[in-house]
Amino acid sequence: MAAEIERKFLVSGEGWRQTDAKRFSQGYLSRDPARTVRVRCVGQQAWLTIKGRSVGASRAEFEYEI
Repeated sequence: MAAEIERKFLVSGEGWRQTDAKRFSQGYLSRDPARTVRVRCVGQQAWLTIKGRSVGASRAEFEYEI
């Protein structure tokens, strides 16, 4: 089990526009306050992510390649 710690950053400048772009598709299977279940696809790869309830700035996170 991993712990997700929510962090936010402010990106300045335009340098980030010069990177290779990847198209993400995602959908939520559950947005219950006790857990979030998401499927995310990038190209031919996909992941199922399950996140628990937030406690302060962190929460339990499980991610499986599908």
